[in-house]
Amino acid sequence: MDAKDFKKKAMDTKVNVSIMRGLVITEAVNIDAHIGSIITNYFILSDKHSKFSTMVLSDPYFSFGLKINVLKKIINEIGWKNYNHFKEDLYRINELRNIFAHSLMYGVDGDLIFQKGEKPIETKKAKEMYDEFMSLYAKIVEELDNLFWHIIGKPNPFKKPQDPEKSV
Repeated sequence: MDAKDFKKKAMDTKVNVSIMRGLVITEAVNIDAHIGSIITNYFILSDKHSKFSTMVLSDPYFSFGLKINVLKKIINEIGWKNYNHFKEDLYRINELRNIFAHSLMYGVDGDLIFQKGEKPIETKKAKEMYDEFMSLYAKIVEELDNLFWHIIGKPNPFKKPQDPEKSV
């Protein structure tokens, strides 16, 4: 590979990793907002939603991790039955988001380099972590949607009702 091809490959990889990074962070922010709306609707009367959201949930010290902990308490309080590993998947989403947000691109093959726990440095393919994130994202969003509509006590207007003949 000559210098020109190497530069092109490096730039293509940088663009692809940047797109994946942006999508992971964007979708993690969406999950964060979804959890925030569940917390707000669980605790606050409708005339206080906006103030609670802006004064409490939007505070930078009210982290995604804290929102997950509050969500877990709400789930336990109401006896919500979620899919196996839901809580672990939420933590993994947050971990993957943090890796994408705080890692450096290493080399030209789409590797991200980051610190993980006691290990000084770890390297992983951005595409592998992106694929993992997106597979978890779909399950988590569906579960959060179900929980949200359960908490507000209304049917989900965006979900098609099941045909009773097909469910038999």
